[in-house]
Amino acid sequence: MAKPSMQLPVGEVLGSYRTHDEANGTVQFLAQHGFPVASLSIVGTDVRIVEQVTGMLTWAAAAGRGALTGAWMGLFVGLLLALFGGNESLTSGALLPGIVIGVGFGMLWGILVKALGRKKASVMLRPQVIAGTYEIVCPPARVNEAREILSRR
Repeated sequence: MAKPSMQLPVGEVLGSYRTHDEANGTVQFLAQHGFPVASLSIVGTDVRIVEQVTGMLTWAAAAGRGALTGAWMGLFVGLLLALFGGNESLTSGALLPGIVIGVGFGMLWGILVKALGRKKASVMLRPQVIAGTYEIVCPPARVNEAREILSRR
């Protein structure tokens, strides 16, 4: 697989679309008609970051998120202890205590972080990068072929 380029693609715009699905549908149409779509690029323009508010971070949510993070950390530490702790470590039950201790410390950490950040609004957000329009860019050598196929649409 080729290394992705960190440059904007060079070529002509075949079309602009309001959604990524519309642009993707056009690329699929070209592919179904034998066009080498690996030469195309879908470029998002007028890019914005939209943060969807999902709710307030309550004490219970802070403790729950901390507990989940702690469980994963405890599992990791328990696995390390089980693997490198000697001959009997795998059978001595290093995993469960690691997870339980991790959950406890994670809950405390989540509550501590929320308590220290009380002056800030505890709003939970889900960030997304959204483009205003999506353009299909085609290399100049293949533009006429692509436009001819799209004219049959």
